[in-house]
Amino acid sequence: MNSRIRVSIIGVGNAGFRLAVSLKSSGVEVISVINRRIDSAKLLASILNKPENNPYKLADTIYSNSYDSANGSDIILLSVSDKAIDEVTQNVLSISSVRDGFTTVCHISGAVSIDSLSNLPSYGVFYPLMTLSKNKPIDISITPFLIEYSDNFSGQKIKDLCNTIGSEFSVVKSSDRLKMQIAAVYVSSFANYLSALAYEIASPNHVLLLPLAVETIRKAFLYGDPALVQTGPESRGDFDTIKKHLDALMDMPEHIQIYQLISKSITDKLKQLNQRNVKF
Repeated sequence: MNSRIRVSIIGVGNAGFRLAVSLKSSGVEVISVINRRIDSAKLLASILNKPENNPYKLADTIYSNSYDSANGSDIILLSVSDKAIDEVTQNVLSISSVRDGFTTVCHISGAVSIDSLSNLPSYGVFYPLMTLSKNKPIDISITPFLIEYSDNFSGQKIKDLCNTIGSEFSVVKSSDRLKMQIAAVYVSSFANYLSALAYEIASPNHVLLLPLAVETIRKAFLYGDPALVQTGPESRGDFDTIKKHLDALMDMPEHIQIYQLISKSITDKLKQLNQRNVKF
């Protein structure tokens, strides 16, 4: 009897591509990858079947533009856009193992409620709290997953999948998962955008900022509330330096607007902490 978890993935964009490669290389049997554009599914299957991506010598992954190829999967992952989840959820009911409740169908979205899958017998959420892209490999074992499920049967399958790939997971309800996605935007997308602005100012010497950036993130997570380790001219009440910074940015109005907004927000936050007599 095959004891390995059998997974099919619908949608082979950035997230679907990277999950497929990471899952198979971790010992999950990816039985099929499904995509409307068959060429994209074919390319991914060929990558999954290369020896370097199949260290456990699992059966070849097949590719298709038909949902029938996912029949018999333990889990089907819907790696599609949020707006496409409703349509795909209806379509997967054409799969007999979905209709009879054997296959658990999971979306991987941070913003879509688990209730969007409630027309299915067995369903859940398998949300990776990580940026996923085709051209950047990740260590799936350090990627935390926020999971949710319709019943214990579905939940055990999703937990088994997390355990197989060695990833930590937390059972999180949909409303809290949305908040975590917002928080992830702050530490990832917004942080990257601010780094891009720093690049515009510091280039070609921007690489010198790397140790500072790494230390800032390290301290932010090491001490609990990052507000308690806030640094910069705002934390010192050094408004002369702030004025010098703004004067130096006179030919960069976009930077001035963002600098002023964030500087005021930091100042207001520090005032709140002082009013609460919080020491930092």
